[in-house]
Amino acid sequence: MSPPLVSAFESGKRPILYPNAHYKVMDEASVRTDVEDCWQLARESGASETGETQIQQQAAKDAAALAVFGAAAAAALGGDPHRAAVAGAVGGGSASIAAGMLAQENPPGVFRAIVERCLFEKGYEVAGWE
Repeated sequence: MSPPLVSAFESGKRPILYPNAHYKVMDEASVRTDVEDCWQLARESGASETGETQIQQQAAKDAAALAVFGAAAAAALGGDPHRAAVAGAVGGGSASIAAGMLAQENPPGVFRAIVERCLFEKGYEVAGWE
């Protein structure tokens, strides 16, 4: 299932354009349309707008590693390795998801790079993201 379509102006961060000569001659509606077009181009290229896939992959890796660690620790200390593995997996996966969501760029770097390149090709300069 594809993510809901979100406007560049409704998402978390958006490109802030430097007021160069091209920007100064454009009206606000045209600038907005150009940003939306570049946002759509990035989306259509397959770049992740949210970084959700990367967070899920890291959480799965962390959960697996902590499950193995929990089972090994329980076996060494005389506990139930199965329960320790489950607890390690749940705790590790949950912590990894929370940390990943706090640390992620919004939008992720590849998505931002495509938007920036598109805007550059249209004559704009991206000063940053807010």
